[in-house]
Amino acid sequence: MTTPRIEYIAVNIAAVIDEITVANEFNQTLVAVRPKRNDFADVVPENGKVLVVQQTAARDDSEGFGTAQWTQRFILMALVIDSDDATTSIDTRHNQVASDIAKKLNVDITRGEYAFDTRIMESAIFDDGEGFTGIAVAVDVSYRTSETDPYSAG
Repeated sequence: MTTPRIEYIAVNIAAVIDEITVANEFNQTLVAVRPKRNDFADVVPENGKVLVVQQTAARDDSEGFGTAQWTQRFILMALVIDSDDATTSIDTRHNQVASDIAKKLNVDITRGEYAFDTRIMESAIFDDGEGFTGIAVAVDVSYRTSETDPYSAG
């Protein structure tokens, strides 16, 4: 079975998130999760989990002959569960999580040479009232494929 280029990018993002650890001198340890259900029913809300969620892919106008150029939006939903025992403000924790994610993703903007750019975009605090609270970081990844084959480089 062949793997599309965008899948390699998604796998790279999850692997990079898993490298954000206290042992690697970040503020916390994060664990990437690629949900198997659209409603996230397969995910138990736990502090430090980061849901890697693909959003809409947009085709860019600046593609070359024989290529298709895309910008894929990922939302990295980092669960930051507040606690009565916390000594740090929840805003500080959100800021640290978002900054750790940005720092680590910017180490290789080519996503293992499957993309040509990674841009950290906006972030937003979320709370669904069901235990999912934290900060969502939007990330745009630009990549090219062959015009006729999304499995091949363009």
